[in-house]
This record gives sequence, C-alpha cells and structure tokens, in this order.
Amino acid sequence: MLIYLMKKYILSALIAVLTLFSVQKSFAAPNEFRFCGGPDGGTFMYFANGIAKLGEKYGMKITPVPTKGSIENIRMLNSGQAGFATVYAEDAYLARRGLLKGDNTKYTRIYGAGLLFTAKAHVLVQNSSTIKTLHDLADKRVAVGEAGTGAASSAERILSSIGVWNSTTKYFIGYRQAEAAFKAGIIDAVWILAGVPNPSVTDMLNNNNARLISMESDMKRILAANRYYRSVKIPIGTYNGVNKNIDTVESDVILLTNLYTSEKEVRDMLNMIYNPSSVSYMTTQHPAAVEIPLNYEQQRMLIPPHDGAVRFWREKGMIR
Repeated sequence: MLIYLMKKYILSALIAVLTLFSVQKSFAAPNEFRFCGGPDGGTFMYFANGIAKLGEKYGMKITPVPTKGSIENIRMLNSGQAGFATVYAEDAYLARRGLLKGDNTKYTRIYGAGLLFTAKAHVLVQNSSTIKTLHDLADKRVAVGEAGTGAASSAERILSSIGVWNSTTKYFIGYRQAEAAFKAGIIDAVWILAGVPNPSVTDMLNNNNARLISMESDMKRILAANRYYRSVKIPIGTYNGVNKNIDTVESDVILLTNLYTSEKEVRDMLNMIYNPSSVSYMTTQHPAAVEIPLNYEQQRMLIPPHDGAVRFWREKGMIR
C-alpha cells in the first residue's frame, strides 16, 4: 500500500511539473509575441501593425492584436495575455496605483520599456456649429471613443476638470463610427486622442465641413487637474484647411511590457525598434513615428522600467 501511494504521489508530482512546463512553453516562444494595438483608425493599431512588419525583418514573430486601446492593453499585459503594447503613460501611471476610474485594481505587473510618440487631443465640430470652446460642449452630443479606451478616459478627465463632462450626452463609439455619425448629424462633436496627423481627423476636415476647436481658454484648469498632460499646439500645416495653430493637450504614448517577458526579450524588442533604420521604416507606417526618440526619459514614462529596458538604455548611456 505504501509503495502504491508513493508511486501515485510521484506520478502526480511529475504530471504537475510537466503541465507547468507545458504552460510556460505555450505562454510565449522566444521572439514570438502578441502586441496589443488599438481600435481601427487609431494610431495605436498603425504602430502595432508596423512593428509586426518590422519584426519580419528581424526574425521576430509579432502578432498585432486589435483592442479597445490603452486600458484594455494594460489589463491584457498585466494578466500575461500579451507581451507588449502601446499605452498612454498616464493610464499606466494610474493603473499601477489602482486609480483608474471605476477600477481600484493595482496593475503592478506592467513595466515601461520606451517612449514611442505623443498623442494630441482633437475636438471636431461642424463649421456651422456655435461651439467655440470646450465649455460649449455642455448639453451637446459628443463621441468620446469606445468605453474603456484611452481616448474616452482622457475625454472624461479633461471635460470633468472644467465641469462639463456630466452635462454632455456621451457616445462611446470608435473613430470610424464617430465619423459616420458626425456626417449624418447624429452627434455635435467628436473627441479624438491620437498621433498626428490622424486619418479620421483628416477625413472629417476634408469631407464634412468640420473644424478643430481650441482649448486655450480652459488650459490652466485642465493642467492643474491633470499633471500628466502638456499644453501644445497642433501646428498650421498638419491638416489641410486648418490655417491657425490649435491649442490642445498631448499625452505620451509608451511601449509597455510586463514581468512575464524576459530581460532578453525586452532588449531584443528595443534593439529592433530604437535605431535610425527602424524609425525611418516606421514613419512609412504612420507619420507620428518620426517622434520615436532614441533616448530615454524616465520622468515622461511615469512608471518603473523593465529590467531589460534598464540594461538596454544603460548600454546606450541613457540610464546611470
């Protein structure tokens, strides 16, 4: 009987070890990753697709994953469903501290790897509209992005900071749907947070008699309530027909990874992305890639770096 029990115990232990080994092997093969992007028409997805194509040149199998965007990407990375993602730095900052709206989970398994580009807030209205400022959005129908996206979160933070979020009628729809609804007159304004130039913004300005509104009059209140945004201008020439600089805010978009991704895998990804040749290639995928910096700025990352990122940027002389 004792021998039988010992054999049974050893067999059970062996099965458990083999199962764990199998799970770890299936979790992610070396240089094979799922890369979370974002909604159709958004800069995140352009970057995810571009990085996947870039991976083919470097012998890396990268699967771009369409998602709702920044918040969903954080949750997927934290749970190990993907290895890398594009994420707004402020979302990562709040997520690690359990401060996301309606979600007090502390997503402590996510880590920074590098800066990618900046996303600027765009607010579009019809040329004939009486809307001149963000305050004028009160009691108006506003498309703010899909629920759970970085765009929708930014709209809530910024419009709440000037006291108009609760009085707007929100349409939680993606950029393509918002473009159609805007054209049909179903909504009064569209909120888009994206790298410039953004195709949906370009289409609406070119085809729907639309214009961008300035945030200049509300900027002090916005920045006082949101330390992670910066005041910038969308310069003349970014979009056809926009003949003045548009005051707005911008957010840093970072390359995010997690504790499940090894130091070597992170370094391999960074070596692939952060070199002049790759940056040049990525600009063919989206113009915002011209902003990919070949340096590291921890104050803009807002969250701790992955060990692989520390080693990579230290070798570049960017981290002491």
